Parts: sequence; structure tokens; C-alpha cells
Amino acid sequence: MRLYVACLASYNNGVLHGRWIDASSDVDEMQEEIAAMLRESRFPNVSVKCPHCEGTGKVTFHNSETGAIREDTCFECAGAGKVASAEEWAIHDSEGLPRCFGEYPGLEKIAAFVELAEEFDHLDAEDVATIVDHFGGLEYAETEMRDHFAGVYDSFRSYADEIADEALAGLDPESIAVRYFDYESYARDLKHDMTIVEISTGLALFWP
Repeated sequence: MRLYVACLASYNNGVLHGRWIDASSDVDEMQEEIAAMLRESRFPNVSVKCPHCEGTGKVTFHNSETGAIREDTCFECAGAGKVASAEEWAIHDSEGLPRCFGEYPGLEKIAAFVELAEEFDHLDAEDVATIVDHFGGLEYAETEMRDHFAGVYDSFRSYADEIADEALAGLDPESIAVRYFDYESYARDLKHDMTIVEISTGLALFWP
């Protein structure tokens, strides 16, 4: 899972500037990569804290041989404690993220999606994204996946047959109820109550 983050100041000036970053459950990690990209923009419009000296304007050098410590002016910001940067960004492309996120989902939402994909790591991340898109948003999909997810099956009939067999398991196999059980009708009726999402590995099924 990754996203292409573009500098809008560059984009508005007819220049493509941005970078691909990995989607992460760590918001700060993604924010740092975006901030680094914005500082490289040819069209800065704000000043931000210098990442090299953390805004102090000073850097400390340590001589490992003598143990001497020397403080000097930060070469990155020339002692100002701030550096030029562009401010606004947007997601212009992504891989493995839900389409419903759009250009401005917020890093918190991306991190929450990564956590959901990691929680259901037996599914491909793109399949989790397909499920999120089907339910129209992350919060609804989280509830459905955590509380109503029945599993992934090759066909709905195979799932219905499995449920029917479990229900009939405690009955006398020679009873009329078992011998003449209508699997097809049961599957048809059950299908009306379920939510079915087609993913790359089969059908993701959800109870109501």
C-alpha cells in the first residue's frame, strides 16, 4: 500500500512535484515524509521549523576520539531555525487504498485503514479496500468486518451448504427433515439476508 503525495504549490504553477510514500499505521512517519517533500518544492510559501536543528539554529558535534563537544550554527537553516517549504498537498494516486478516500482523506484515516488491513491480514489489502469501497466508507466497513464478517467463499452456495450441514448435523440422518432438505431453496432464501462483496479471491460474505 502506498500513495503519491503531490505538492499543490508546484501543481498550481504547472510543475509536477511529489513522491510515493508507503501507507503506514504511523501518522507521524507519513507526515515526516510529506514534510520533506514539501521542503524540496520550488514554490515555497511558508517557513517551517528546521528538521536538522529542530528549530534551535544550532547543531552539536561530538568528537568520538577526544570526547570534545562543539556547538555550531546549523548549516541547513543558517542559524534561523526555520526553512522554506510549501504548505499544501494532496493525494494524486494510490495503490491498495480505497477509491472512496479521494484526494484529502487525512493521514489518520489512511493509518486506520492500514490497521484494518493488518488486522485482516489473511485478505489482500486491495480486497480490504474493495470492501471499504462497497460499504462507502471506513467506519461502516470496520463495523461490518469486525462484527458481521462470515468469511470468503468460492460461491454463495458453498457457504449456504456449510451452514445447512451444521444446522442438520445434530439430527437423525434418516429423518425426513434431513433426507429431503432443500439446499437450493435454503441458499436462495439466505442470500436475501446477506451482503455479498466480490473480491479477487472469491465472495466476502457479511451477516446483517
